[in-house]
Amino acid sequence: ELLFPRGAAVPHADRLPARDGGPWTMPSARGRDHALYTTYSALLAVLLGTMGLPHILMRFYTNTCGRAARRTAAMVPALLSVFYLFPALYGTLGRLYTPELLMTGDTDATILTLPRRLAPGLPGSLLVGLVAAGAFAAFISTTCGIVVAMAGTLAQCVLRGGTGGFRVGAVVSLVVPLCVAATVGTQNAAGLVTLALTVSACSLCPLLLLGLWWRRLTPLGAGAGLVFGGGLAVAACGAGLFLGPRHGWAEAILAQPALVLAPAALAVMVGVSLASRRSVPARADRALARMHLPEEVVVH
Repeated sequence: ELLFPRGAAVPHADRLPARDGGPWTMPSARGRDHALYTTYSALLAVLLGTMGLPHILMRFYTNTCGRAARRTAAMVPALLSVFYLFPALYGTLGRLYTPELLMTGDTDATILTLPRRLAPGLPGSLLVGLVAAGAFAAFISTTCGIVVAMAGTLAQCVLRGGTGGFRVGAVVSLVVPLCVAATVGTQNAAGLVTLALTVSACSLCPLLLLGLWWRRLTPLGAGAGLVFGGGLAVAACGAGLFLGPRHGWAEAILAQPALVLAPAALAVMVGVSLASRRSVPARADRALARMHLPEEVVVH
């Protein structure tokens, strides 16, 4: 237990700048400009990027009928919403029970330190094991879902399909990220997750929204929006990882581009679709009706 008089400077490690409670309450403001934009852009990326997660898309490949797929696809966002309450709660408890980690900069250690503070002794050790096991299970399940989605896409769109193409796609989906990770080096896990959700928010989210609810979407408009939003998002994330720190708006947008690119990608899809309205597939109305009507209704 550390006690300091009111107004006293908080001690900290030599390698760290002087700190206060700000890193706990506003982590995006650590030496960055336009922290408010960065915070809201990250929140938007997490919100919209969740739509493209394999947790949801895989429901439509692993259920026996459309009704079950829609039901489980609706349950997954509800469960994710409950999950997103826990990081905020965990951070709040960490600030109360492990405040000394702010002085060393090892605030991520709260994940494994907090259970022992809440329940000292054997119960705390068991909670630490439960947290670690849950984390590994989450890593493995998410990785498997992403690999399956990417391998299926590569097998169908690039290779000739079939089991062999799926296996090759799975190997490529595993090897390429490992090579990139070795080049980038050690990175903040939460930051990398946000970058992945940013790419999804700027590409898959506009496509899913318009594909499900707007009958005038054309293949050319969908492709243009995917290339524009997804390509620029990947370029911005790559620049932020490989080109080093920037300052001002350039740093803020490269770090969190979702607030700019997601609406821009949606606008590109709409604009190109309106310019190529003659290429709307003839089966668009029937496809939308099948997606939104009950299973027992037969669409001719």
